[in-house]
Amino acid sequence: MLSEKSKKNVDACRFCCMCRHLCPLGIALGKELNNPRAKALLLSLVEKNALELSEISKDIYECCLCNACSSNCETGYEPAVFIREVRSELMAQGLAPQGVQDAAERLLKDGTLYHVSGEKALEPYGFRKNTEAETLVYVGAIAAVKDPAMVKAFVSLLDKAGVDYSVFTENLSTGSVEYDLMGGVQEVKDVASACAKALNSYGAKRIVVLNPSDARMLKQEYTTWELKLNAEVCTATSYVEELVEQGKLHVQKSAGAVTYHDPARLARDLQETEPARKLIEALGYTVKEMWQSKTLTRCTGGEALSSYAPEIIEKTAAWRMYDAVGTGAEMLICACPACEENLTHASGLPVADLFVLLDQHIA
Repeated sequence: MLSEKSKKNVDACRFCCMCRHLCPLGIALGKELNNPRAKALLLSLVEKNALELSEISKDIYECCLCNACSSNCETGYEPAVFIREVRSELMAQGLAPQGVQDAAERLLKDGTLYHVSGEKALEPYGFRKNTEAETLVYVGAIAAVKDPAMVKAFVSLLDKAGVDYSVFTENLSTGSVEYDLMGGVQEVKDVASACAKALNSYGAKRIVVLNPSDARMLKQEYTTWELKLNAEVCTATSYVEELVEQGKLHVQKSAGAVTYHDPARLARDLQETEPARKLIEALGYTVKEMWQSKTLTRCTGGEALSSYAPEIIEKTAAWRMYDAVGTGAEMLICACPACEENLTHASGLPVADLFVLLDQHIA
């Protein structure tokens, strides 16, 4: 069932418990089964025929694949590797939880988790489609459907900076959520391949990505799967910070103490923590850091988990809001549509999108 690499990770992780204090689900749910060691132990029992794979299905899917465990593993093991592989097997055998199977079917059939596609959600804006523009904006369904204010503000910033851009409005997923749900199966690679082909049909030199999960997918997994993109991929935060640095956007100062939530995929997987902070400082705010910040950030749950276990998202977001309130800040700033959606529903501090704030402070 498992590759040699995954078996090696399982054998190592089942003897260690050093990352359990970093797992956002383990903290929020208080269950030992949520830490990587427990999942490795369960898999070792399946390998020894002491448990059926179906018996651990729910436990394997109680993970947001945020990589807090592997990023802080002193010995370099990666629990996400074997978790994704087992998810592929569970899907293949029809053993995944029903909510997961339903979400995966919606994605493969409609290209979206939602009642409307990203393409339809973007239609009312009449965004320009210029296949020769140097900058291509990849919005994605999550931002288009769940955080339209972020999308409008980001595009407004590009207009104010005089950027020659086009918006990618096709209903094509990068495969990020599919990968979290199903692992690296051929169906997911086909989704990614179709997206890469469509992105390459533009003449852009740079693809700017709003959702950190999509950025990670394009920058990391596409390379692993030998899906070549003709343009440089960059995150929305790093791109706007560059525009401010070049003097193309002039920010009017505000004041106050705020805290910033680092999206796990941005901070840990892409190793980007400073551009958003520089933009917040440009706004005139003082940043009060949460005790788990930057590469140690605590994930709010992610979009894949939200699609089949919203009750868990409520708890992970509540714990992250607890961190934010503890800083004494007046506002919590996000730069990820999924994180903002999760945190907005947690009571504590007002939640603001970074690009919306910037747009409000730039004439």
